[in-house]
Amino acid sequence: MAATKIIGLGVLIVFLGGCQSWQYRDLDKLPPTASIPETSEPGKVDVWYFDGISGNNVQSLLDTAKYPDSPDEIAELNQLRRADSRANNYGTLIRGYLEPPASGEYTFYIAGDDETQLWLSSSQAPEDIVRIASSMATPLDNFSRYSSQTSGIHFLEAGQKYYFELRHKEGGWDDHFTVAWSGPGLSQQVIEGPYLHSFARKTPGSQPELTTVEAYELGYRIGFFDGEKALSYNAQYPPLDEDGDGLYDNWETYYGLDPSDPRDAVSDSDSDLLTALDEFWARTDPSLADTDGDGMPDGYEYAYGLDPTDPTDASVDLDGDGFTVLQEYVAGTNPLDADDFPAPEIRYEAGFVGQYFTGTEFNNLVYSQKDLQINFDWGSGSPAAAIPRDRFSIRWQGWFTPPHSSGTREYTFATTTDDGVRLYLGESLAIDQWKNQSPTTYTTSISLPAETPVAVTMEYFEFGWGASAGLVITDATTGTALNTNNVIQSLALDSPASESSLDDGVSDLYKLNYGLPLLQPTADRVFNNSGVTVMEAYQSGLHPYTLETVSEPDAPVTSPPATDTTSTGTVNLSWTPPGTRVDGSSIALSEIDVYRINYGQTTDNLNQAVEVPAGTTEARVEGLSAGTWYFTIRVIDTNGLSSEPSDPAQYNVQ
Repeated sequence: MAATKIIGLGVLIVFLGGCQSWQYRDLDKLPPTASIPETSEPGKVDVWYFDGISGNNVQSLLDTAKYPDSPDEIAELNQLRRADSRANNYGTLIRGYLEPPASGEYTFYIAGDDETQLWLSSSQAPEDIVRIASSMATPLDNFSRYSSQTSGIHFLEAGQKYYFELRHKEGGWDDHFTVAWSGPGLSQQVIEGPYLHSFARKTPGSQPELTTVEAYELGYRIGFFDGEKALSYNAQYPPLDEDGDGLYDNWETYYGLDPSDPRDAVSDSDSDLLTALDEFWARTDPSLADTDGDGMPDGYEYAYGLDPTDPTDASVDLDGDGFTVLQEYVAGTNPLDADDFPAPEIRYEAGFVGQYFTGTEFNNLVYSQKDLQINFDWGSGSPAAAIPRDRFSIRWQGWFTPPHSSGTREYTFATTTDDGVRLYLGESLAIDQWKNQSPTTYTTSISLPAETPVAVTMEYFEFGWGASAGLVITDATTGTALNTNNVIQSLALDSPASESSLDDGVSDLYKLNYGLPLLQPTADRVFNNSGVTVMEAYQSGLHPYTLETVSEPDAPVTSPPATDTTSTGTVNLSWTPPGTRVDGSSIALSEIDVYRINYGQTTDNLNQAVEVPAGTTEARVEGLSAGTWYFTIRVIDTNGLSSEPSDPAQYNVQ
């Protein structure tokens, strides 16, 4: 099976925002609004069905000429659930309003067969909807098959009505859909009639009066705000709100909004994923993405139950995985999922790593340890009881960072040993005196650019009698001997991760712990009596000398091939996440919810789909029949906003 790997997404996140201008007609094609009631009715929603549409993706419903103007059937529901199968090859549209029973944070859940989407507005306005949850085919009322079935947290206010849409597409076999929610005083449950209002040509009536508690809280907020900002307070009730957008006029004026324009209540000028109305109630600054300056956007903190005005909560570990919420935000992991945590960071420490061997040619590794400097005189003794007094060898490895701040400067490296010595600077052998000798000093000089690390490897052997080894680094310009504690670093032997400096597939951490040089090719060498190469030992988690099982923190990761060349009908896909949105603004990995892959055997009928959660950039599609298959991928962010699909990639299954 030949295939082309998807190399990066040629598409970026695009804000949809529900800006389509719908025109409505009834079943008999009367004037556009004839099928829409004049006024909204509580306790129910209207369900519009569109028949004779093939495919199992919502997009095939949206693409048909009859959508959304001309449904084939209109029915009513008193809950957001239909459990019985209706037909094959049809689409569903439900529009209406949700009225939460209490103010607070709500989470929504969706299930269906086949694709089902839930869209929600921050107000009664249809043009403000965004997709908050979606699902491919699931069993009835199963909300846990895909992560995309669960929305983020949405703050809803009691007594207010929020426009929503449910979009559903059925291909064949079973069909159903369910929408549930949880919130203040509500465990996860289907959204029932008491919280529903049907869609109407006129938006629901004016908001009811605030409760006593809500009115008191609002009065306190505006009074505190005026006092804090030294503004003139107007005690009239309701508070001054010329445009009726829920924002106190003084607050709008102070932050540069227009008290006569209700549209700015849903603006997000600082791109922190909170609207101006959200910011008013959260007591955050609508002109600052990070009000408390703790490194996390206000909307991120609000979504995860943190206080966007309290910088100390950045150090909280919400899921007990050992990482703070700030670390999780920076890494793009879920701070509420203990199984989703930041990739370990490489850790360096001052000094060299010394590898101690028996034999004069690094014959058998005894141990590795951290040595802050190379300045040893063992006399007629040895470094440790496990090392013989004669015929032993040591390799020290570290990185020297020139301390000067600009230009190039010359540094002198002086070795003094009894007996043999080799000194490598980078991969170049600078001193080569591998012989028996009394204490002797050798020097070499090198010009280095400012603050650019260079690998330093000193190899030493002791043959007999006295044993000593030293290394001194001198700034040739000033004649000053440098303190190696300040200019030499090496990988910590217990670092949670490492790279491969030689890029040979074997990690530096494995090499340092198990007696190998960092910059000398050893992957194909054998250091045991069984013929097992270093690479084979590394990939099997074995010590290269003893072949004992070792605990290797930086275990090898084998990247899967771009394609599976067998005839099993399996394709492996990989891609690169986008770094920006279509408007040029950046998108963090933490803002990506899922990747949706659509595929089929013609480019105009990609009617099969699979979703891959954020955090991975690979997917495996199995069970493909012989023939040509086409694949596209799109990004869906945590607000449900979707990119355009990538250009199709073609795969030929034999």
